[in-house]
Amino acid sequence: MSLKAFNSKYKTEITEDPAELDAFGKKIGDDGLKSLCSIKFSKLEQLLLEDNAINNIDILAKNNFGNKLIALDLSSNKISSIDVLAKVNFPSLNHLFLNSNQIASIDIFEKVNFPKLKELNLSSNKITSIDVFSKVNFTEVKDLDLSKNQINNIDVLGSVKLPNLENLMLDQNKISSIDILAKINCDKLKKLKLEKNNLKNVNILEKISFKKLNYLSIGDDTLGDKIDCLPKIQFGELEDLLLYLNESIDRESEKILKIISHFEEKGTTFNFCSCDDDNDNDLNLDDDLNIGGDKNDGGFDILLNNDIF
Repeated sequence: MSLKAFNSKYKTEITEDPAELDAFGKKIGDDGLKSLCSIKFSKLEQLLLEDNAINNIDILAKNNFGNKLIALDLSSNKISSIDVLAKVNFPSLNHLFLNSNQIASIDIFEKVNFPKLKELNLSSNKITSIDVFSKVNFTEVKDLDLSKNQINNIDVLGSVKLPNLENLMLDQNKISSIDILAKINCDKLKKLKLEKNNLKNVNILEKISFKKLNYLSIGDDTLGDKIDCLPKIQFGELEDLLLYLNESIDRESEKILKIISHFEEKGTTFNFCSCDDDNDNDLNLDDDLNIGGDKNDGGFDILLNNDIF
């Protein structure tokens, strides 16, 4: 299919040999993806296919997208298998968005080679295990989003080299222990989301020095008000603290008020959230890249700026 024919069929306005191909919400489906892969692109840097009713991405193994691709957005589709990622050649890929799909297994990452990957979003899927990460090179990764899955154990993170990690989202899983965080290099960590898991205590956070952390969200039904350690944590630049409590916790108890007072004295913005709230109350800290916009689980607009990439 020619590019002209593709534009006509799917009501897109893709220009000849573009640097950015954005087909957000056009519902091109598997047939549309197959057609795209048959079209030759030599300058393509961003392939944005969010919300397109795509089920199968195996055709990516036969793509003609060239080797300049920086960003690939396949979020908000119906993808269950990502095995084809072991067959594609995207040596320049920085950003990979697979969030809001039906992915249960990520074992294929053992064979994936994206040496320049800086951002990986796997949120809102059906992932239960991340053990494969022990065999993956994440030395360049800055943003890792594993939120809204069914992960119950994150101990493998202790064996993963993450020297440049800045944003780690683990919220809304089934994690019962975060003790392994003491073995992760948190020197550059700026954002940490832990809320809505099955944590019974978070005392390990006292042993970690968060030199650059400016955002922390924490709390769930099992943790309750066992958060005495929060004022003892070594924060260097904490700006925002979101505390998730169930409705049975008295937000004006002496313990809670003491914690609030501690952080207010340090200039930290303190916010309460309900464990029963299904909405994402996250603050947008991605202004530099304008990632996410006003959508909760996908979509982004990367500003191609040499200072950023």
